[in-house]
Amino acid sequence: MANLQKQFLEFHDAIKLGTYEENDFLREKRDLIIDKLKSKLAERKDDGYPQYERSFNQGSYALNTGIQPIRDGDYDIDVGVLLDCHKEDYKPVELKELVADCIKHNNRTVEVSRSCVTVTYMKNGKPDYHVDLPIYAKSSNAYDDTYYLAKGRKGLAEDKRVWQAADPEGINSIINGLYKGNDTYENNGSDQRKQFRRCVRYLKRWRHHKSVGIHSIGLTMAAYYWLEPEVEVKNDGEVLLSLVKTILNNFDYFGRLSMNLPITPGGDLLKSVSDEDMATIKERFETLRDNLQSAVDEPDAHEASKTLRKFFGDDFPVVAKTDKAKRSSEAPYVSTGSSA
Repeated sequence: MANLQKQFLEFHDAIKLGTYEENDFLREKRDLIIDKLKSKLAERKDDGYPQYERSFNQGSYALNTGIQPIRDGDYDIDVGVLLDCHKEDYKPVELKELVADCIKHNNRTVEVSRSCVTVTYMKNGKPDYHVDLPIYAKSSNAYDDTYYLAKGRKGLAEDKRVWQAADPEGINSIINGLYKGNDTYENNGSDQRKQFRRCVRYLKRWRHHKSVGIHSIGLTMAAYYWLEPEVEVKNDGEVLLSLVKTILNNFDYFGRLSMNLPITPGGDLLKSVSDEDMATIKERFETLRDNLQSAVDEPDAHEASKTLRKFFGDDFPVVAKTDKAKRSSEAPYVSTGSSA
């Protein structure tokens, strides 16, 4: 078996996109739009506009599982915004339209979508990056601390324009707290979290490269439920292969995969996926499994790396033909030094 851990780590470094705190560009763009919203709401306070209360990071940057976009400028920044108002006082689409009006500007387009307000910044006539702003409010019930997400947009049926109970920061706590406090792992599970995040990033790049119809949160939750870190006895390729096999084992008799969101509002993340699209997703996972298995079994590191490059793209390094493959008796784990 060729040991390609070095190549997996190089691949990870090439595709890794850090948190907001690690990336000046992302942090600057996030703060720019939030500051604009705060100031505009403050200017219109006397007109009865709700005021900014707080914002919080969401999505892959908050989970430290972000990857570099394949296309230039295709950055997707997720920032939740809680406004100082009650859901009983506003219709959800009305509140999002109000936010959109506050942040309109010549160099960006603002669109109210089903789950957020999307701000797209243009550069040389092309989209440069976009910021998704899910908008939240609380209830007038003093005993209810739940956040409610403004869902819907103009043109949708009334039952699609609703306030949805949500726990927007709950997923951050769950994923960022993985393996902590487990006596089985050293350093509070730091190495295991690093391997978890690497494997999520590998799957995300595979998804982008092969156009697999499953959202990033679905891949993250699949790893949350079924990845078993083995930093001391297995390399990333073997751990990823084991994860993909387990994902396939969880497709039911009808060929469907289900994953419940472990926070409010809960529910199956893949419920809306059609049977036809689900069959394609399963087929893509099967192909990935077969080729990961082929790479794991391949004694020649050059050939094994070429196989993986087909599924992860050109960022996966190809081992030179002169490098002899070997079965390593040493522990495959090498720390990347990235945050855990």
